[in-house]
Amino acid sequence: MTVRIGFLLIPRFSALGFLCAAEPLRVANRLAEERLFEWTVFSEDGRPVAASNGMQIAADAPLGPDAALDSLVVVAGFEPLKQISPRLPRLLRRLAARRVEIGALDTGAFVLAQARLVDQVPVTMHWEVCAAFAEAFPDLMPSSELFEDHGRIFTSAGGTASIDLMLHRIARLHGPRLARRVAEQFIHSAIRLPGEPQRRRALRDAPAGGRILARLTAWMESVADRRVAPGELSDLAGRSPRHIERLFRRQYGWGPAAHHRKLRLARARTLLRETALSIVDIADACGFESRSNFSRAYRSEFGIAPARDRVEP
Repeated sequence: MTVRIGFLLIPRFSALGFLCAAEPLRVANRLAEERLFEWTVFSEDGRPVAASNGMQIAADAPLGPDAALDSLVVVAGFEPLKQISPRLPRLLRRLAARRVEIGALDTGAFVLAQARLVDQVPVTMHWEVCAAFAEAFPDLMPSSELFEDHGRIFTSAGGTASIDLMLHRIARLHGPRLARRVAEQFIHSAIRLPGEPQRRRALRDAPAGGRILARLTAWMESVADRRVAPGELSDLAGRSPRHIERLFRRQYGWGPAAHHRKLRLARARTLLRETALSIVDIADACGFESRSNFSRAYRSEFGIAPARDRVEP
């Protein structure tokens, strides 16, 4: 039986994630010499959709509640909740009620969360927007997996992780041998498991200073919601503050305090663009003592005030 899959493209979607999900289906059909999968490209209104790289993709049809589908994949990118109509969450719930499997790539998880389709299952997304998702949907379960597949609900971190998600589903439906053959066509040497990290840090072969710096940087990213005292870095690394200062300046050209401030501001920019949190709440969520302090630091880092950055493309 042919599996009918729909791809719903949200304006500013990731072209890479979309193609990494669609192409394995085409190759599976070719290798199997039968139509295992057929797919339809949807937009909300049936018009072409522009990807984040400017590429225009033609839609086959507008998405409707009676679409003949077994699965629907929501493909999104930048600021997904600003790109959709109020009717889309209701439409997705109607499709799910018809037992259509609903999936999402990259920031499509935000759309599924808005539709209240992932209240009971872990949901993954691109690592860059995990903090924004947690702020926007504090009661849900964001995951750092490459992909999550729970049958009727499935999500991917996007990018090349979309290949692994589709290979996983091909293997489940038609066996691991076909999935491996599809992977070989993409020079995809191994089908990654869901639990493999989205981001790899080359620690093993790095010199000692590089390992220390990588460990400190990773930890600083994990605490981008507050300020860090110099003593905390020393305790974590087992090195003096002066030694740590030297490592950071040699690698980045600035000290650890400036580096952590940049990480906090990067988190703030993601929250500003991907959530509806107030600027005061964002400042607090990124460890700034006041809105004025945050605004000065933001303008110094990005050359634009937070309020303007939220409304300007």
